[in-house]
Amino acid sequence: MDTETVENLAGLLKALGEVNRLSLVCRLCDCNTPQNAMCLCECCSVDASGVSRHLKLLSKEGIVSVEKRGRERSYSLNRSYVASQLRVLADKIEWTENEEAS
Repeated sequence: MDTETVENLAGLLKALGEVNRLSLVCRLCDCNTPQNAMCLCECCSVDASGVSRHLKLLSKEGIVSVEKRGRERSYSLNRSYVASQLRVLADKIEWTENEEAS
């Protein structure tokens, strides 16, 4: 893996490595439509402002997309991006494991 790929993956894993952010991502996995921060509060042990901060970081890492309508923001999971990034790591792990077994 090149340095840029490793750094991008590290940022993604760091963002997903916090329990409330991972809970938000899991909640968004179950949603077919964008959700506002208030709707997402029930899945975390933090208040609305905490959820907003977590969503901002997830957005910065490209994990969620934000749609702005006036003062309201709606969030959706960037499924293909997250899956492809995690797949890169999984493929690397499996390839290394298969090479060692040979």
